[in-house]
Amino acid sequence: MIYRLICLTLSIIAFSTLNAQKAISWQALNDVSWKRTFVKDMDGYYNIPVFGDRIKDLNSKEIIIKGFYVPIDMSGRIFALSKTPSNMCFFCGVDGLETVMEISIKKGHKDLKRVNADKYIEIKGILVLNRSNPDHLMYQLRDAELVRIVK
Repeated sequence: MIYRLICLTLSIIAFSTLNAQKAISWQALNDVSWKRTFVKDMDGYYNIPVFGDRIKDLNSKEIIIKGFYVPIDMSGRIFALSKTPSNMCFFCGVDGLETVMEISIKKGHKDLKRVNADKYIEIKGILVLNRSNPDHLMYQLRDAELVRIVK
């Protein structure tokens, strides 16, 4: 009986570990360089991100990350998550594009509509690397859900 209980417990722990989200830091997202490339659709040269192996391994995986909530649209469906508050973000020239992430809320998830600008939050979702679409940020978190408001 005890043997079965131990095996069941270990199986549950192993299964939950396999399905767990990976908590990442903004520092992990710094592994990116830029390559000046001609983009035919836009008829010009643009800096295209070249992601390091650590970041490539996170592509299409569920992650958890903390950052500052920066609203983008009035509906609350799309916002940015920034390493720093909005008065210090990359828009102001303080940091680079690797310090901000475009967030798309999971359908039916409404918890983020109650979050005020510049609140420090923890969210989870699927990280998608954008290598080619200049209309979006290079880091995107899709099907995002609020884990908690940190402060």
